[in-house]
Amino acid sequence: MIAVTGASGYLGGRILAHLRAGGAEPLALVRRPPAAERSSGAGQQARRYALAEPLEPGLLDGVETVVHAAWDLSRRGAEVRAVNVRGSMALLDELAARRGRAVLISSLAAFAGARSLYGQAKLELERAVLERGGVVVRPGVVFGVDAGGLFGAMVAAISGRRFAPLFGGGWQRLFVTHDEHLCELIGAIAAGRFELEGPIFAAHEIPTTLRAIALQLAEARNQRLRVIPLPQRLAYLGLRAVEMGGLSLPFRSDSLLSLANPIPLDLIAALERSPVRFPPLTPELWISAERESQLTPPAA
Repeated sequence: MIAVTGASGYLGGRILAHLRAGGAEPLALVRRPPAAERSSGAGQQARRYALAEPLEPGLLDGVETVVHAAWDLSRRGAEVRAVNVRGSMALLDELAARRGRAVLISSLAAFAGARSLYGQAKLELERAVLERGGVVVRPGVVFGVDAGGLFGAMVAAISGRRFAPLFGGGWQRLFVTHDEHLCELIGAIAAGRFELEGPIFAAHEIPTTLRAIALQLAEARNQRLRVIPLPQRLAYLGLRAVEMGGLSLPFRSDSLLSLANPIPLDLIAALERSPVRFPPLTPELWISAERESQLTPPAA
């Protein structure tokens, strides 16, 4: 049986749905499983799992592969590593003791020399997974219809707006990953159809920029968008000040460090390649048919 952590989140939820659509009966490992699914027995679809908390008895009974997509983005400072890395060890150790395998959803922000806490923590977790015989997959900016994460935040921020304040003018290099193709890759790895170890490059091969993504989002919605450059250091200090004040924003200062210091291209070239080829960012892959029909034509 395949289990998915973080199955109540954007990416984990899509992976779970993809597996079910393919005829599998995956298990959702989530913080709050529906009450009707908590009891053991045939047909169970969810069990309780939370990062940095003791494993419940029988959590991994019958589980051969765990797709580890859980990540607590609300953590700051030392808690990023404590909760997401050390907090995953009990799961990884128990799975290895049962001769199971983990498939980690990592990130292209993870590399030796990464400046963000997110990238550093992901890299440490990658090493733990690989040491236990697991597989590591590194997607870029994940996009799709009604996407979450950075792409979803950008869609929401740009929708209906004429101006887009972007750090450093938005020239940061990025790679994009279509969520459906990522689910296809993860599903094939979890089912044992691909013999891979990784870290696996799971994105479109040609990089883009934050600015290009923002302009494409606006163009697809028939908007005219003007980019307003923000000094990166000033933006970082501003975000840090807000965070230290206890406020939560859609975009974090640590994310700015990831954007401003991308993985070097030579490290990209050294990554294992995915058998699944990822497409570039195009409107038909992220705008639903319903929303497309609602778009107004450009003004004359």
